[in-house]
Amino acid sequence: MKNLHFLILIFTTLIFGCGKDKIQPESLEGKWEMRHILGGQIQDAPSDFEKGNGNIIEFSANEYQRIEDGVVISKGTYAIVEESAEIDSTKYESKIVFDDSDQKIFIKVLGNKLLVCHGPTASDGYTVTYEKM
Repeated sequence: MKNLHFLILIFTTLIFGCGKDKIQPESLEGKWEMRHILGGQIQDAPSDFEKGNGNIIEFSANEYQRIEDGVVISKGTYAIVEESAEIDSTKYESKIVFDDSDQKIFIKVLGNKLLVCHGPTASDGYTVTYEKM
């Protein structure tokens, strides 16, 4: 009987535990507005951004566009790749690849927040936090 309970526990863990931090493209779809930047700051530049600031990234199934003040400043394709990293005490399970770039940009969705991490702050990296619109 103990073996049966143990097998049920393992099976349940595998079903509900695997992939919980991995991002699916459909969870990115929609518009996200910048709210905060950690690291990579110019002296006296703001690190917090109010709602309606106009710095937006929009995702569809496999395309993105970056918008500033209503103007598209870049657009292209993206893909989600499973890759783990711990950066600035945050564990990431997914990397985003913009336009077949080889940059290591990690992402994490936490409710209505999207973290886009461009490396550790100690190495001149930065993390941008977006909020779903």
